[in-house]
Amino acid sequence: MKMLPVAATALVVASLVLTGCSTSSAPTEDTPWATATSAEAGGGMDALVTAAQNEGTLHTMGLFDDWANYGELKAAFTEKYGIEIDNDVSMSSSQEQINVIQQRVGQERSIDYLDTGVSFAEDGAAQDLLAEYRPATVPDLAEGLHGAGNQWTSQYGGYMSIGCDTGRVETCPTTLADLAKPEFKGKIGAFEDPTSGELEFNIVWAMALANGGSLDDIQPGVDFFQKLSDSGNMTKVVANDGTIERGETPIVLSWDYLNLASATKLAAAGIDFEVNVPTDVLWSAYYAASINADAPHPAAARLWLEFIFSDEGQNLFLEGQTRPVRLPEMIESGTADEAAVAALPPAEGEAQTPSAEQREAAKAQLTTAWLEVTTA
Repeated sequence: MKMLPVAATALVVASLVLTGCSTSSAPTEDTPWATATSAEAGGGMDALVTAAQNEGTLHTMGLFDDWANYGELKAAFTEKYGIEIDNDVSMSSSQEQINVIQQRVGQERSIDYLDTGVSFAEDGAAQDLLAEYRPATVPDLAEGLHGAGNQWTSQYGGYMSIGCDTGRVETCPTTLADLAKPEFKGKIGAFEDPTSGELEFNIVWAMALANGGSLDDIQPGVDFFQKLSDSGNMTKVVANDGTIERGETPIVLSWDYLNLASATKLAAAGIDFEVNVPTDVLWSAYYAASINADAPHPAAARLWLEFIFSDEGQNLFLEGQTRPVRLPEMIESGTADEAAVAALPPAEGEAQTPSAEQREAAKAQLTTAWLEVTTA
């Protein structure tokens, strides 16, 4: 999680062009928002707002308040439009969100909005589970930051990082390779299944790059995980703020914005939680925003996307110390929150960015390799 504020440009290949949401189109009666591919196509922003407010509710899953500042985003959206957000936190992984929209077709209790890893969004799009929709403010995103058919659009990203309780670790690791050192035995927090969660998938891929792997070979990451597990360096306790505070997982691998959010909370308990972007590999990834093609509240889902990609929404992501996808353009136009930009952690170098094909291949390779590890 360390990089110059403008290092957000390392996550983006091309800057974006800001385009205002159209409100000039005459609202149409009974607009089928479930098939509208843009606000303009549905009759304009005024019509979209009215339709969304008539629906009155937005269903989401796994948008924890301290993840990417979603707490503030949800509150701001409800205050602005009067639309309540029903956020299911019983499940949260990318695969679980895809499973829900598959299993709840035609049901009011299905979810409207998905925040998943790009590879999971690609899978959902290939199965026609996601609606085509392009928010008005992101007409010219670089390739790799949106789906070919506009079924998903990247909204925010970050860097892989190492969080470390300086009170319980004498010298905090600054590289992923450091994690194998004997002094870190019993100190590294475990993580959930990388075949179903985007964060965990990226942890293993970053490990691969730090251990001779590549964008075309994730196996060394699985091998390194096995090494940490066999040596006892990695515990069997999945890390969270509570386990850090209790001293069970003083070293945590996570996105920089998540480790930084933990650092803020832990500081209140007197814990100095240091966050470093590893110097042996700079690994970044964006998440993907998408709409359930069978969304029970299709207008609210589309209005939510317009909101999170607006200047207001992107600045709220920025306040959560993520790199919102429109950040380079917003810095250039002067619409980015300067204090929040200055607070972004520094990093050095240029992050590697896999293609959609490489993501799919890595996911398939990991699924096979992980099964071998967990059933051995």
